[in-house]
Amino acid sequence: MPKSEIYESRESAGETLAVELKKLNLKTPYLLAILRGGVQVAEGIADGLQIPINPLAVKKLPAPGNPEYGFGAVTEDGTKVLNETAVSYMGLREEEIEKIAANVVTEIQHRKDVFGGLDDEKIRGSDVIIVDDGVATGYSLIAGINTVKKRTPKSLIVAVPVSSGEAYLKIKKDVDNIICPIVSSDYYFAVASYYKEWFDLSEDQIKSVLNEYKKKYSYTDFNK
Repeated sequence: MPKSEIYESRESAGETLAVELKKLNLKTPYLLAILRGGVQVAEGIADGLQIPINPLAVKKLPAPGNPEYGFGAVTEDGTKVLNETAVSYMGLREEEIEKIAANVVTEIQHRKDVFGGLDDEKIRGSDVIIVDDGVATGYSLIAGINTVKKRTPKSLIVAVPVSSGEAYLKIKKDVDNIICPIVSSDYYFAVASYYKEWFDLSEDQIKSVLNEYKKKYSYTDFNK
């Protein structure tokens, strides 16, 4: 898909991904959306596959003194992925990293309380689909992949509308399948530039979406 053919919205991007996911003929699909942007993309996938949406909380590890810059990411169970180059450049010691990670996990706990956490039993033995709205560096997604792998899914698929080329290659080797219609070679890569409509949902809106899709579909509906 050339850059001129960007997505109308996160939801429409999810509809595009759903078409490709159907071709995999997954028997036990389990959909995990990375909070927050992944939830909107997951709506299109959930409707296409007729399955509910489940949340996956991942947050970047903020650099000391520069919280907008992340040197890695962490998930709800403390699984970390580090940008070793950034860690070395900043001279971060292990105890500093652990302290920052612990603070971020506390923030993630709030998201678990609001949206729910990972369901180990449902992940185990399922064809798990992890979805996000796009991938720039890949650290958040890889942290999510690693935490899901601990729960021994039957297979692990990543579905994202757009990715930088470098992140795509990192992720591809860590999963059974990756669906990504746009792999960008842009030097200055920004996920938002591949969408005409770009806005974030509030906590209440995300909670509403998750509840709506739990009522709308159950996993016993699939392949009826």
